[in-house]
Amino acid sequence: MILVFADGIHAGALDKDEKKPYYVFTYHPEADQEQSVSLTMPVRHKSYVSPIGSLHPIFDMNLPEGFLRNYLMKAVPNCDDLKLLEVTGPSQIGRLLYQSGEQISKKSIPEYSINDILAFDGAGDLFQELLEMYAAASGVSGVQPKVLVRDPVNTKMSPDHKLAVRATTHIVKTWDAKYPHLAYNEHFCLLAAKYAGLSTPYWEVSRNGKFLVVERFDLTEENRYLGFEDFCVLAGLPSSKKYHGSYEQLTKVLTNFCFREHIGTYLADLFKMIALSVVLRNGDAHRKNFCLLYDKPTSRRGKLAPAFDIVTTTAYLPNDAMALTMEGSKRWPTKKRLLRLATNHCGLQHKQAIKILEEIKEGTRKAQTELTYGIKYLKGFSEIGPKMSDQWELGLGL
Repeated sequence: MILVFADGIHAGALDKDEKKPYYVFTYHPEADQEQSVSLTMPVRHKSYVSPIGSLHPIFDMNLPEGFLRNYLMKAVPNCDDLKLLEVTGPSQIGRLLYQSGEQISKKSIPEYSINDILAFDGAGDLFQELLEMYAAASGVSGVQPKVLVRDPVNTKMSPDHKLAVRATTHIVKTWDAKYPHLAYNEHFCLLAAKYAGLSTPYWEVSRNGKFLVVERFDLTEENRYLGFEDFCVLAGLPSSKKYHGSYEQLTKVLTNFCFREHIGTYLADLFKMIALSVVLRNGDAHRKNFCLLYDKPTSRRGKLAPAFDIVTTTAYLPNDAMALTMEGSKRWPTKKRLLRLATNHCGLQHKQAIKILEEIKEGTRKAQTELTYGIKYLKGFSEIGPKMSDQWELGLGL
């Protein structure tokens, strides 16, 4: 059994009956609605039983995947999902923490200068060093190699902005031989998102191009972590179903859980995120890469999180398709199909949808200018960069 803490307060307990193929979460008798662990799981007396074979979606959300999961599974004996949640429990994306003791652990997470990571150009394996320091403090999903790192001094990537948080402040991503220069790839895609008018996190690429450092956008200036739930959780699905379903379904999820007074803005931004992924040929825009943020769970509503985890996947996988379906197909959509998504499911006027597509094209063209410069001057980027540019040209043909 492990204990679950919401905003630092004991909310309940999560356990698994060895004889049954599901997990059970029970709220603490004194928990109130502010300790709700998810927008989908308000406080109640009756226990919540998970889907057969997996954790409840909110607890499954941050389980490490891919590289990090494999590393931890080898390092921790007899490591199942519950044990993995406990191991990474002291440092999770969002407002929840997990541990086996009655009180939140006072064990401090080591600090590492983000500036040192950004400036690193040595011969050693820096990511291996970070992995050994932070693997057990990295409650974050995603297949590519990444860890959560603590550097409160350089929050907001500026020396005059300090936070006194005990937990992690940044996500540090790297890449392997299968996806070379993924840091530069994501950097230029995030530039396109930013120039198109979407909200994005603070990020930088290291001098050697090996690391993408992203500031946690669930961290507030009041030393608190916001509630964070992806569109798998909000749809009641485990992470294993992140490629299931449609972009039309995402609009329904957002409508059900966003603040109603801002629904028009959020749906317009969601449409822009989806359409941008089409233009950039991002075949990994799955359910987990769309999220809501919220301060308190009592309203059971939140706001759309910034755009993140955007890459041109077809630079590596030329035949890649969309992560989810649109009008029943994962083929890259035409302009007409995108406009039908905007008008039929996002509640946008035709002129408004056209304007959004124009903003995306303008932002992508602006980022493409910087991409062209990067192809010429960034070491080792002369192979992947042109492939990205070619794929963007295809997307811009909408």
